[in-house]
Formats: sequence, C-alpha cells, structure tokens
Amino acid sequence: MSRASTAAVALRLLRSDSRAYAGSWFLYAAFFLSPLFVGWVLKLVLDHLTDGAPGIPLMLLAVLVGLEVGRWSLLVVAAVLWHGTWVGWLTVPRVNALTSLATAGGPATARLPGSPGEAVSRFRDDTQDLGLVLDVWLDASAAILASVVALGVMAAIDPVAALGVAAPVGAALLASVWLGPRLRAWRRAAREATASVTSFIGDTFGGVLALKVGGAEEAVDRRFADLNAARAQVARRDQLGREVIRSLGYGTGEVTVGVLLLLVAASFRRGELSIGDIGLFASYVSVVASVPKWVGRVAAYQRQADVSVDRLAELMSDGDRRSAVRPVTTHLRHGPPPLSPPDTARPQFSELTVEGLTVRHPRSGRGVRDVDLSVRSGELVVITGRVGAGKSTLLRGVLGLVAVERGRVRWNGEAVADPSTFLVPPRVAYLPQVPRLFSEPLAETVLLGLPEDGLAHALWLACLDEDVERMVDGSATIIGPRGLRLSGGQVQRTAAARALVRQPDLLVVDDLSSALDVQTEIRLWERFTADPLRTALLVSHRPHVLEMADRVVVLEDGRATH
Repeated sequence: MSRASTAAVALRLLRSDSRAYAGSWFLYAAFFLSPLFVGWVLKLVLDHLTDGAPGIPLMLLAVLVGLEVGRWSLLVVAAVLWHGTWVGWLTVPRVNALTSLATAGGPATARLPGSPGEAVSRFRDDTQDLGLVLDVWLDASAAILASVVALGVMAAIDPVAALGVAAPVGAALLASVWLGPRLRAWRRAAREATASVTSFIGDTFGGVLALKVGGAEEAVDRRFADLNAARAQVARRDQLGREVIRSLGYGTGEVTVGVLLLLVAASFRRGELSIGDIGLFASYVSVVASVPKWVGRVAAYQRQADVSVDRLAELMSDGDRRSAVRPVTTHLRHGPPPLSPPDTARPQFSELTVEGLTVRHPRSGRGVRDVDLSVRSGELVVITGRVGAGKSTLLRGVLGLVAVERGRVRWNGEAVADPSTFLVPPRVAYLPQVPRLFSEPLAETVLLGLPEDGLAHALWLACLDEDVERMVDGSATIIGPRGLRLSGGQVQRTAAARALVRQPDLLVVDDLSSALDVQTEIRLWERFTADPLRTALLVSHRPHVLEMADRVVVLEDGRATH
C-alpha cells in the first residue's frame, strides 16, 4: 500500500463512528479556542488599568476566572468522550484483520505473521499507531483553527508582529516535513525489533521443557540479551526522532516569544500598541507557537502509521486490501462471523474429486504433482507414503490452505472456485497433525462458539469422554496455552472432538496416529465408522487403519498410485 493510504484508511476508520469523532472535535476545538477569549478579556482588563480608571472591573475578572474554569472543565468532558471513541478506533482494525484471516478466500498461511509475538505486535502496537493518527488530528486541527483566528486578530492590530510570529512557526513545520521519511524508517526498525523480542519470549515459555532438558538456559539468556540490545539501539533512534519533533514545538514557542517582544517593543514606544495589546499578543503567541508541536506530531504519527498500515495490510487478503469497501479498516461487525455460511438446504454430500492437483513449495520446489483423488460418501480413504512424500501438502492443497499451481477440486460434481472458503464446516472439518488449542476451558476450545448440544457425543467419538470424567473440573477444566495441561494424546483427541462436533460431511485428518496409541486410535475409528454416512480422508501409515480403509492412495515423490 502507498503511504497516502494511511490518511485514507484513517478517514475510513473515522467514518466508522463519525458522530462520536465530530463530538470530540467540537469539544477540543472549543478547548483550543478558549485561550483567545481569555486573551481578549485580559486585554480589556489591562487597558482599563492603563486608562487610569479606578479599581479593577469585577465583572471582567469574574469572566476571566470563569473562562479558565470552563476551559478545563471542557477538557474533562472531551477526555471522557474521547476515551470511548479511542476504544472503537482500536477495535475496528483488529476485528477486520481477524475477520479477513479467518474468512477471506485464498491460503491464509502466506498472510500469517511468522510467530505469535509478531501477531501480538501487529494487533497491539500497529492498531494503536493507526488510532494515534486520528487522535492527533483532533488536537492538530483544533490548534490550527485557533492559531488562524489568533493570527487574524494579531494582524489586525500589528501586521508586522503577526508576520514575525508566523515565520518561526513555518520554519519548524518545514523541518517536521523533512524528518518524516526518516521517522518512518526508524519506526519500522523499532517495530520489527520489538516483535523479535516478543516472539522470543513467547517461544521460550512455550518450549521451556525442551530448553531445560537440552541444557540451553545460558544460550537462551545470551539470545535474549542480544535481541534486547538490538532493540535498544533502534528504539533509541526512534525515540530521538520523536523527541526532535517535540523539541521543535517547544523551541519554536520560545523563539516566537522572543521575536514578538523585539517587534512590539518599538511599536509600544511609539504609542502604536497599548499594554492590553501586548498582553493579548503574549497570550495569543502561545496558541500560534503550539502549531509546530501538533503538526510535528501529525507528521511523526502518520509516518509511523505508514509502517503500521503496511504491516496490517499484510494480514489481509488481496480482495480486502484493495476493496474500496473494506481495506485495512472499515466497519465493525456486530458479533462474531458465522462458522460457515448459513445453508439450511445444503445438498447431501455425494463425492469430492480432485483433478491434476499440483502444489510446489517456493523454496524447495518439492510438493505434489498431477494428483487425482476421489472420496465418496461413507468412504474411509487413506493417504499413505514415506516421510516427505507430500501427504500433508496434498491435504492442504485440496483444502486451499496453500497456494495451488494448478488443479481442480469438485464438490458433488461442481467445481469449487475457492476451496479455502467453501471446504469449511459444516461441509469439511480439518484436523491438522499439530493442532492448536486455546487456553480456555476444554468445552470452549472444542465448541468455539457452537451450542453445547453436541459436546458430549463429540467427546465420546473422540474417545475423550473418560478422560474428561477424571478431570477435577470436567469439561470446564482450563487446558493452558496450546493445551499444555493435557497429554499429547489428549491434545490430539480434543482437536478431534473440535472437528467432530461440527458434524461435517467430510472429515479430513492429517495423521491422527502421531500422538495416539494403537488401541485408542482403533477405538476412535470404530466409533466414527459406526455411522455408514460418515466420510473421512486421512493420512496414516498404521496397518490397522489401512485395513479399515475403503481405498488407499500411496504417494511416492509427490505422485499418487492407487
């Protein structure tokens, strides 16, 4: 995506809750404009004193105090409204990125981050950077409006002084624009370094047992120290850029005050300006001098968000990324997306056929070539072969989980345009060789939003019912990250229950035997095949599964033999 897309994406995000944003903007605009009224009242008070009038007008003082109290009360109200809007700004892109990953067509593997830590960085930090753009637009636009009004009033009193105030502000703005591309590069480096540290922490906790038995504690410490040192180096540069932008804003204010004093001194000696005019100028100059600070922040945040938008776009499918309706951020869905398109009149499954399927790995060039395959209703079709023959690649290619070079998939004789979105529950449920479980109660990681009606039967089919009965909290047992509190076999059977509870027309399994003993696997397949309408396509090498199969497909060097 181009850099200009950051503003376009932010505008679409703004429109997702435009009324709340408009309300916040009017409150912040009133807050930034209120010093102008204070300055004008101050001018009236000072002019009143210099005119020799007795005493200080209490009404003017009351107005002055009331304006200040009202200004800061206004800020409190604005902050409360802003907070609710801010939560929405962060939620919308996160929901849309997740929705695209889960439901968009094409293989999602190419769009997934390289590690969980990288995903956390994108969903946490990058969405926040995008929200900060909208946040700083509030302050910057209100500050610019107030400064334009202030310069207009000052120019009406003394055009030369107004020009002198505007000159350093313009110079600071040019410096902020010049720094923009550098800030972008520094922010990308900082984000990538942070993601590396986060990923390493996640991998370390996930593999803590392997590290202990391998005696790798010192190596982990060194690697962690190296990653943090690299992160510190790029973070300092990123922080330096942000501080330079901030310094431009604050430094410009001091320079502008000095220029103003020099310019108005001569006018005051000539009697062209009153004490009240000088008081008004001194009050207004702080409003004008704040513009470089806010514009500098706009430049900094928008350049940083350029990186974030690019990183978020990498999670999206081409259709979502390029669509004029749903690019990186748009509308927040009400509730989670359905597990599958509602299809109450779904035709009964009769056959899945695969014709000439070819999948090549981009690096090794290996994969499967010109594979023909069919699975009919009620059949148990087994794919077998040596390690590296392409069994898992074949299943993923059929399901559209990897990029397919050529080939066609048909469902009930009809060509499937996009298997990744069509071959999903309730048509197809997929059980990978290494399943991923959530750190939730066992029932929730199995159901994933489905009603509990079919839970008990799914646990029984997966031969997990007896294990659950022995657990202290039963199906409410928290299973830990990736099922850490379960045995390897229990993890595999929990994932099997998750697939079976969806009652798919076709169950696709990638080597269920990898973590199950022979007797448990036999019992599972006996329960599954007890219903003559149940159909499965699976990878296995165990003799008893091959004996149960209706047909066996042997893969050799990426090619199928029957």
